[in-house]
Amino acid sequence: MRVAADQRPGGRRQISAIKNFPSPIGGLNATDSIAEMKPTEAIILNNWFPRPSYVEIRGGSSSHATGMTGNGKTLAVHNGIAGTNKMFCATASGVYDVTSAGAVGSSVASRTDGKHQHLMFGDGTSNWLIMVNGVDKPLYYDGSTWTAVDGASSPALTGVTTTDLIGLAIHKGRLIFIQKNTLSFWYLAAGAAGGALTEFDLSGVAQMGGYLMAAQSWTVDSGSGPDDRMTFITSEGEVIVYQGTNPSSASTWALVGVYVLGKPIGRRCMTKVGSDVIILTQNGVFSLATVLQETGVNYAMAVSKKIENLFNEASRTYSGTFGWNMTLLPNQSAFIVNVPITEDGEHVQYVMNTITKAWCKFTGWDAEHFAVLDSELYYCDGTAVIKAWSGVSDQGANIEAYAKTAFNYFGSQGRLKKFRLFRPVLSVNGSVGFLIDIDVDFEDNEITGLASYTVTDSAVWDTALWGESYWTSGLQVVKEWASPEEWLGYSAAGKIKLATNTLTVQWLSCDYVYEYGGVL
Repeated sequence: MRVAADQRPGGRRQISAIKNFPSPIGGLNATDSIAEMKPTEAIILNNWFPRPSYVEIRGGSSSHATGMTGNGKTLAVHNGIAGTNKMFCATASGVYDVTSAGAVGSSVASRTDGKHQHLMFGDGTSNWLIMVNGVDKPLYYDGSTWTAVDGASSPALTGVTTTDLIGLAIHKGRLIFIQKNTLSFWYLAAGAAGGALTEFDLSGVAQMGGYLMAAQSWTVDSGSGPDDRMTFITSEGEVIVYQGTNPSSASTWALVGVYVLGKPIGRRCMTKVGSDVIILTQNGVFSLATVLQETGVNYAMAVSKKIENLFNEASRTYSGTFGWNMTLLPNQSAFIVNVPITEDGEHVQYVMNTITKAWCKFTGWDAEHFAVLDSELYYCDGTAVIKAWSGVSDQGANIEAYAKTAFNYFGSQGRLKKFRLFRPVLSVNGSVGFLIDIDVDFEDNEITGLASYTVTDSAVWDTALWGESYWTSGLQVVKEWASPEEWLGYSAAGKIKLATNTLTVQWLSCDYVYEYGGVL
């Protein structure tokens, strides 16, 4: 039988293909091999927040309150019974009312150290904001009056030197205080904001020594309805769990277990999220409901598992720096872990979408401490308080967003490809300029330069600005191809760099056009 001669040069035929993938809604993956990541994940995701169906540039920030004496170290919110809420910022010289925008007035209370732990507690008569720092007397605020609490004040705390109180929690309607540099906690009668404190020494329970760092009440569903347990973490990373209501009675207070989780990072290492307790340790961020199991501690269930390498590197380098804290922002479905690079200086945040559990990284917010007032996010930075996740600029400056998708073999790991075209599909509300590029076969070449707002008529790969369109309002889709100079490789990862101080930008998907080559 006759066979037609192969007319292809070299006996090979180029086959063009186009593939579309979602934007990296799966968020950062800093755990798996870059050769095994999902197409919806990212190697870099800076200032892009992953939503369930798209990725968007994070919200901006704007100046809120200014003029404090000393740098802000703690933001604390008093939620009034009548719905009138106030926010305060503590510095090393005093506490300032920063509820309203503009210049602050005089301090409302004196301090010598601004680094506090705080909570809200109602005793049936007053709704108290209580703040402790282990240096100054505890502060109680009832919505109108500040009281520096000692054994002779009203309310009073007796039985312990009040300047030694550095942590606090509520369990079954009972105030619990942590005494600094000890393994003791002190507790009041249920429902009381003041009175005689009783000591409970955990030195016979903690097997690794150290001192108590923090405490939090934890609601557990044991199968016959929810039950609150009291959890403590020591400086050595032991989590001590008790069950019951009254520490003074063996019949109503029993040890559940002692678990080694990892050394906590700072005094603000525990926070309540719903019924669960989240703990910030040098080994990662853990949910007690997930990590503490009948067989022991399951470290693989860390909330921060997807960013394990990034988190551990930050922990190793900066765990001794003040400023680590965790904040839940429900109206953005965001959980924020604040990472201080330098105290009173550069900070970054690792941020998780609480719906999808996808992570990203924020830069540009040098936040010493976050707080949520009336569903809005704020942070203290130097002598000012900043409103965050608000608007589309950082106090008028650009928000710089950069991302690099997972590498993708496009269904053919062993075949060489010539990548011809790449485009991110964006939804924007104005004229936008951005830089795009690709890396092949696990290369890592950052896009240079900054995107601007002027869109050129022609495009040069790695320097071009793309997406020229003008609209009066609403979001419109931008789809523009760019042509690389015949990048050859088996796999590719798309990159995008964008800077804006005027636009809302959503990244919907990305498209690739390539030609198949041979197997080798």
